[in-house]
Amino acid sequence: ANFLFVAGIISVILGLLTFMVRHYETALRWCLLHKRKFLLIPSLTLLFGILIWLGFNRLFGFASSEGVRKTALWQSVSKRFPGMGKEFMPSLGEGSFLLMPTSMPHTGVEENIRIISSIDMRLTNIPEVDVAVGKWGRANSALDPAPTTMFEDVINNIPEYILDQDGRRMRFKTDRDGNYLLKNGKTYNIKKDGYRKYTKDELVPDDRGAYFRQWRPQIKSPEDIWQEIIKSSAFPGLTSAPRLQPIQTRLIMLSTGMRAPMGLKVFGPDIETIERVSVEMEKLLQQVPGIEASSVFAERNVGSPYLEINIDREAIARYGLTISDVQDVLQSAIGGMSLTTTVEGRERFPVRVRYARELRSTPQELNNLLVPTMSGTQVPLGQLAQIVYRRGPQMIRSEDTFLNNYVIFDKKPEIAEVEVVDQAQKLMDAKIAKGEFKLPPGVSYKFAGNYEQQIRATKRLSFVIPISLLVIFLILFFQFKTVTASMIHFSGVFVAFAGGFIMLWLYGQPWFMNFSLGGINMRDMFQMHTINLSVAVWVGFIALFGIAT
Repeated sequence: ANFLFVAGIISVILGLLTFMVRHYETALRWCLLHKRKFLLIPSLTLLFGILIWLGFNRLFGFASSEGVRKTALWQSVSKRFPGMGKEFMPSLGEGSFLLMPTSMPHTGVEENIRIISSIDMRLTNIPEVDVAVGKWGRANSALDPAPTTMFEDVINNIPEYILDQDGRRMRFKTDRDGNYLLKNGKTYNIKKDGYRKYTKDELVPDDRGAYFRQWRPQIKSPEDIWQEIIKSSAFPGLTSAPRLQPIQTRLIMLSTGMRAPMGLKVFGPDIETIERVSVEMEKLLQQVPGIEASSVFAERNVGSPYLEINIDREAIARYGLTISDVQDVLQSAIGGMSLTTTVEGRERFPVRVRYARELRSTPQELNNLLVPTMSGTQVPLGQLAQIVYRRGPQMIRSEDTFLNNYVIFDKKPEIAEVEVVDQAQKLMDAKIAKGEFKLPPGVSYKFAGNYEQQIRATKRLSFVIPISLLVIFLILFFQFKTVTASMIHFSGVFVAFAGGFIMLWLYGQPWFMNFSLGGINMRDMFQMHTINLSVAVWVGFIALFGIAT
């Protein structure tokens, strides 16, 4: 079947080329006799390509009044041709998700363990999930700065159809009514029997059979699986999370430091002010149409409980003690003092001595710690210091010598990254202009994440693309030795440019190639979906320019 399909496509292409060769002279004579009519074809193609690229509003908005823009016809055409979206790089399907919610800074260890265990059990119960493995906090490594309130759950989803060892879809035997035949002699039909999970060992393989779909009927795409994951991981006091994949997340975190593709970096003079402004921005970003309101989260750093021991200098002076004497006792009793090191092969382990946990687990027990004096008297720590709980930062983050905080968010599936950031920036500017939102003195913000990388890539491409076109023209000029002939051949670049945008627009239309051949939908086979302008697309255009000339 694959051979016949490829052979059919090649035959159609060769047939079109043969037809063009045979009728080339006739077509050329007609074009030369009707130059103006012929030039309408590339002119309309170029105009249509620019319309798709820039959008109807941007291309014709200058020539219309406010009343015309509000008409139903104008709104309909604008919706049909909104312009190409922009993003840094399209995300690849890794076949897995990375769920990274966070809890509040004051959440205890036992509560975090209960939450991560419950999330793993809930995620495993989703039929489309193969395995879910979660962790909280950081690994035993200095390279992992994750706080105890951060959760990471790696979720592998099962393929949509049962696959063989080479990743190809497997066919299984069915009867005349479309029921799958099972090895135990029974049959299965999802419409009659409802959704059930079967493995390839329970079905009967057949090269002429039907593919077996493993997802539920209401699950159409990985985005639907992600929504099921978000529903299952909803816990009181636990934030939502943007859609992430393991490899994608690591690249984002290495380049931006954030755990989301998009976000805000808020800079300021102190942590309390930064957090207060971040929480206000969180509420504003939830109003942006292109942002998933549930994914917006301003990191709460202030709120982690700290135990402070304030030594009373006058009290310790009455017993002839110094600050250092009291701190040495605290170090050995609470923090632990290293006495020696054990050698076990190539490994070295420090031996620390400190009080048992039951003697130092509460402030009341710490008050009873005995501090020896020069006279040999044992004085309780409560008589020498004041022990209090205080709220403080869980993590202190800085960039470019300024303290900062993150407000992360995620976009809706049908909207491009740059468009979302533009919407958010306009909303923020409007709120500031109206006085509904005020930035305190010394506080600033900027959008970060993939948006930053896209801006940098756009600046570089603004130099690379003109240089590429200049090189193509110089190659043509060295070949034909005249500017006129070179310009004639170079004009093919503009038609190819428009044709590329037309094809990108067609890929995003649900009716384009929406038919099945041999039981396989063509849009699914060629992975047709909405494509935004990215670095990968512009590199493809540069290659297209070379082919067109």
